This record gives sequence, structure tokens and C-alpha cells, in this order.
Amino acid sequence: MSRDAMAERGMSSMSETMRAARWHGRHDVRVEEVPVPEPQPDQALVAVEWCGICGTDLEEYKEGPVSIPVGEPHPLTGRKAPVTLGHEIVGRVVEPARDGSGPPEGARVIPDVVLGCGECYWCRRHQEGLCVRHAVVGLHTDGGLAEYVASTARTCVPVPEALDADVAALAEPTSVAVRALNKAPRPVGSSLLVIGAGTIGLLVVQVARVSGFGNIVAVDTNERRRDFALRLGADFAPAPKEVEEVLQEATGGIGPDVVVECSGVQGLPCKAIRLSRRGGTTVLVGIHQHDEPFDLLEAVLHEKHIVGSAAHLWDEDVAVAVDLMARGHVDGRPLITTRVPLEEIVEEGFEVLGASADVLKVLVESHF
Repeated sequence: MSRDAMAERGMSSMSETMRAARWHGRHDVRVEEVPVPEPQPDQALVAVEWCGICGTDLEEYKEGPVSIPVGEPHPLTGRKAPVTLGHEIVGRVVEPARDGSGPPEGARVIPDVVLGCGECYWCRRHQEGLCVRHAVVGLHTDGGLAEYVASTARTCVPVPEALDADVAALAEPTSVAVRALNKAPRPVGSSLLVIGAGTIGLLVVQVARVSGFGNIVAVDTNERRRDFALRLGADFAPAPKEVEEVLQEATGGIGPDVVVECSGVQGLPCKAIRLSRRGGTTVLVGIHQHDEPFDLLEAVLHEKHIVGSAAHLWDEDVAVAVDLMARGHVDGRPLITTRVPLEEIVEEGFEVLGASADVLKVLVESHF
């Protein structure tokens, strides 16, 4: 029931303010009281249950502003800092969209976080992430590290009740893995190398296993993450110094059909391209802000395919991710290192996540 309808019946509505984790600057995230969002007619108001802290959030906290606009407002949203962080969101609809679109009141949903202008060449082709004015919830407009978030109703993805809410918070990073592997041709039986066994890399391993990939190799500098990779479906999980020897064994000396680079470490995209077989595909997921040289002659003469993957879509990627998780094909629970209340997000969230490679996913609880 909407706040207006409740008021008409003389019922007390929800508070007009809420708590939100707002980015003001580098190392300056504050939990503040702000107004509850007023949804547009096509938006639902979602009470956030859990929201994960993404590596992008951590980067903004430690190094920002990276993507958050601080001078001129964002061209699509008209927003600039301070902004509420968070895009790995799960919650319940408390006010359905006034135009009748989207899920009903009480539905648990994953709000879509990739926004396009709806009018340009790419948006008309349902490629909103390539929109020249595209925005991301939690960076360019207020996100889910708060008690409530307003979200386009028709793109909210329903979550089956059998899927626990905290695990469902990993649907957005799982959709990143789904999209990355959809960039690979003919996955069934293909060999795969995953570089970086953090949250995204470990989800890539799981999605690859259920998608029919053959030998899966996951490489990481961290022993604990390598152990996770083996538990979650990798056939081999070598340390970096052993990876080429292991690839010889796993691929018969040919090299992996597909390499997915998830680390975002400078120099590793170039290595990923080199390690892929002749005619193979390298999918670049991890990012940094530096130039990346690569061997042009090798890429051309060996006809290697290089593709980026970033802008997941609510129907093609997020809905598939939710289905995989609901069916038990992807298990996010082992990746959840800790859960913290919103009030402790800085000390027990950002600071902990940035201090240790053993920490994978930090979830923040906003309600209940």
C-alpha cells in the first residue's frame, strides 16, 4: 500500500527519512539520515534487505572519485556526490509502481542497476550498458546501501522465496559471470582459464561448470581462494608460477579455448591474451585505469578474439543468474565472508574488505 493510500485511511506510514551510506569523498563514507526516495510513476520503492559491497564500491572508497561525478552532474541522472553507494541489492517491494508495471507489493526482487537513456542507437537495441549516457545505480544515482531504493519496476527481477535473501544478494555479481561466459563461443566441452579467484572469478567457475565447459583452471595468488575454486568446480587451481605447466596438462599443450580475466591487475590482461590458444577467446572483466599493451602480431597472426564484458542486462543476465541460484547450480553462500549492519559499514565493511585478500563478500543488512 502506498504512503498516500495509507494516509487516506488514517494509517501511520513509514518514516519519511532513512539511513544511507553516502560517499562524500575518498575515505569519507558516512551513514546519514536522508529522505526516503519518492518513486517516479514507473518505479517501485524497494525496502533493502541486503546489499553487497562490490570491488567498485571499495575502489571509490579507497581511490575515488573514479566513476562518481563530483563536478558536473551526471548527464542522465542529474546527480553528483554525495551519493548513496551499493548496487548488489535484494529487497522487497513496499510500494509498487503507480503505472501498474513490475512486481506487486511484498515481492522479493533484484533491482536492475544499469540505466540507459532509452532513446539512443544502443538503447533501442536493448544495449543500455553501451548508452553514451548510461548510469549505474550506486555510482551515478542513489543505490542500495540504504534502507530503501527506488527502482524501475519493469526491470526488477523476482526472486523465488526458496532462495534466501542474503544469498540472493549475489545475483548481481553472478550476472556478471553469466554475461562474461556468454561472450565465449561454443562453451560445451571448451577448456577455460579463470584469472583471479575473487568473488567474480569463483562465480565464473560455478557458471562455467553448469554450462558444460570441460577442464576449468582457476589461478590466484591467494591459497585460500584457490581452495575455494577447487571446492566450487575448478579442476585445477594453481599458483601463478605453476599456471603454464598446469595448462599444458589440462589442454594437451594447446592452450585454453577461453580465458576470463577477472583480477583487474595491471599486466594480467596482456598475459591472458598470450595464454589463450590460437583462435581462442579472451574475455576481459577486471578493470584498472592504466594502459595495457599486448602483442599485436601474436593476436593478429594467431587470430585471437578479445572482448570486453561489463554491462549486464536484467533479462538476459540477472534473470538467468537468479534462476541458476534458485536451482542450486550456483551457490553464493560460501563466498559470504561476513555480514554487517549498515551502521558499521565503514569499520567492519570497507576497512575489512580492503585489508585482506581472504575476505570475499561483505554483505550489509539494512532492515530487520
